Amino acid sequence: MNANLCLTKYNLLSYYIYMKIKYIDRAIKDKLLKYTKMFSVICVTGPRQSGKTTLIKNTFPDYAFYSLDDIDLRAQAKNDPAFFINRLPEKVIIDEFQYAPNILSYIKIKVDEKPHLKGKFILTGSQQFLMIKGLTETLAGRIGIIDLYPLSVSELTKFKHFSKTRDIFEYSCLRGTYPELAVNRQLDHTEWYKNYLNIYIERDAKTLHNIGNLISFDNLIRILSYRPGQILNLSSLANDLNVSVNTIKNWISVLQASGIIYILHPYFTNVKKQLIKSPKIYFIDLGLVCVLNRILSNENLYNNIILGHLFENFIVVELLKHIKNSGLNYEIFFLRSSKGLEIDLIIDTGKGFIPIEIKATENTYSNVNIELFDKLNKIFPDKKILTGHVICFKDSLFHLSQNIVSSGIYEFLKKL
Repeated sequence: MNANLCLTKYNLLSYYIYMKIKYIDRAIKDKLLKYTKMFSVICVTGPRQSGKTTLIKNTFPDYAFYSLDDIDLRAQAKNDPAFFINRLPEKVIIDEFQYAPNILSYIKIKVDEKPHLKGKFILTGSQQFLMIKGLTETLAGRIGIIDLYPLSVSELTKFKHFSKTRDIFEYSCLRGTYPELAVNRQLDHTEWYKNYLNIYIERDAKTLHNIGNLISFDNLIRILSYRPGQILNLSSLANDLNVSVNTIKNWISVLQASGIIYILHPYFTNVKKQLIKSPKIYFIDLGLVCVLNRILSNENLYNNIILGHLFENFIVVELLKHIKNSGLNYEIFFLRSSKGLEIDLIIDTGKGFIPIEIKATENTYSNVNIELFDKLNKIFPDKKILTGHVICFKDSLFHLSQNIVSSGIYEFLKKL
């Protein structure tokens, strides 16, 4: 067959698939619909490009839609919020509302006129740092907040067949998990991430968060990307960047609130200690990490010294997405005891602890210290220790002992 004809057929098929999957039904949709029956106001927040607007417009096609990215609308909302809110129809979406946070007081007045009417306002915004305090203070008891992350394992599998942990891990690293990259295969993902980072720093860090030293802030992101899944050392970062520890704390808060990083705290029975002790830093999306590290092929990935940290980052964030999307009331921590006991992840289900070790290998039996899991019973005698798990590249379920099993990400999420 003519090679050009084969290429044409391939391109037509690719275009057809692209058109069919340009909207990916999100796993958090059921939770979103549930909230519209519980609250007068719902806010969907998350990183830029995580799909908030697309999700809302596809889930609520009958709602009127207003975006404060529109300069004229934004000016009206900021300068005359009462007029802006009072002229809106019964059910409305306000996109990127963080540009006019003063409308919250007027939304409160509006929903209090008809408190029985649920799901009246749906707000979206990317900047939690600016929004959450105002939302919870102004609309206490009236608002439900939903975090939307980039695509999860289950969502990615809807449009591309992944059956192995190794395959989905490679894709997450070498392509990324943002929806636009998934549905538009023509995009050069390295250029996309460079632009994403530039826009984030220029538009958000500088304009919204008033960060003056953009070069050092950009360098912080790059330094953190070389250390995914590692303990946060504020003093070391401050020395590296020649800024104060308080500045680093502020910048870390901005990155967390903007959905660039996730902070995992160590487990302590004393909550104050838990918040004081050094956490671990994970990136919400590994595509950005790999582009910054110039990891652009399988060879680069598997020969890289941070492979184990990348895989740990992948598993932690996928569990976070699954818990959030499913509406599970679980909390996750890592464990590092004074006696030298370290567990990569602890899931507190409310009924007991699920201890998890994460290994970027298929040979789990010789790479896992089974005694670690047994010691948990002695450290937490008042907690029920559930079946321990080792999540690795070997997808089939394998019993390492009576109370410990190993598997890949798919099998574990089924059990969870």
